[in-house]
Amino acid sequence: MILLLIILVVLSIPYLVLGYLVAKSFRRKQKKNTTIYLVILLALIILPGFYFRLIPGSDLLWKPIDRIQERKYNQELTGFEFNDGKLIYKYESERAFNGDGYSIWIYKIDDKTSEYFKSPPDQFFTQHPSTKIRSHWKPEFWKRTPFDKKEQKFLNFAHCSLDELDFELEDLLNENGNYYSYEYYMHNFSEGTAYVGNIDFYIICPKRKLMVRINHNT
Repeated sequence: MILLLIILVVLSIPYLVLGYLVAKSFRRKQKKNTTIYLVILLALIILPGFYFRLIPGSDLLWKPIDRIQERKYNQELTGFEFNDGKLIYKYESERAFNGDGYSIWIYKIDDKTSEYFKSPPDQFFTQHPSTKIRSHWKPEFWKRTPFDKKEQKFLNFAHCSLDELDFELEDLLNENGNYYSYEYYMHNFSEGTAYVGNIDFYIICPKRKLMVRINHNT
């Protein structure tokens, strides 16, 4: 809490300085300086608002960029470039300041994407996922279902109940014709013990036209 307060104070300094300069130049009737300081101050207010999507309409600017990044990420994830599709389920816990928390997203993929994954190429199983954002984590490449019980500790760490849907993660993982993969990071201790500390877990179901993404960080 104290660290957050310090950060907020530091970030507010440029705004306070510019506010002071605007008031000072206005009192001295320095129109040129007043205009310059006002433009800079407004830019510092508006640009972060667009970047963090706080200003109404900013999503319209970001949507095309989001879709491009979405396709690129899915290419790293699977070797095939596609958009996520319609979000049909989402749960996101509160995140700690360091990102610790749990999220799950389930998307309805389109016909073209589902057809592709009915018979993916060999590199799907030998090269992916390979995401840049998780380059320091260990990848477990895509496998066909049913789920291998030897990997149960990874599923346990990624698991949650899907209360609002008519299926659970276990149903998808035990159903033939689906695929799963994950990227994970182990927390190691000095006494030689290790446990799963972070995971991104993925499931693709071509027949159901579903894609599941899970992130759990501790």
